[in-house]
Amino acid sequence: MKTNYVLIDFENVQPKNLELLKGHGFKIIVFVGSKQAKISFDLACAMQSLGADAEYVRIEGNGPNALDFHIAFYIGNIAAKDPESHRVSWRPFRLSQAAMA
Repeated sequence: MKTNYVLIDFENVQPKNLELLKGHGFKIIVFVGSKQAKISFDLACAMQSLGADAEYVRIEGNGPNALDFHIAFYIGNIAAKDPESHRVSWRPFRLSQAAMA
């Protein structure tokens, strides 16, 4: 079974429920900005219930695109280590991005 990676930009997306991903070959990585001091109890419980399939990555640097660059770096690493995997970056989608595609 191919692994599905979900990379979450926590500065812009705070998921309410991750239960649907449990037990279906998903690995969740939540990227947290350097200035984010709190994570909701609900997210912490949801991540904990996923066990080894979930992890947090705290970004040390700051700047307008620091989190985006870290996510891009992780996508590249995952693609190199697990080329058969599926990767999804979960972040807000802007209409201007659609126009560039």
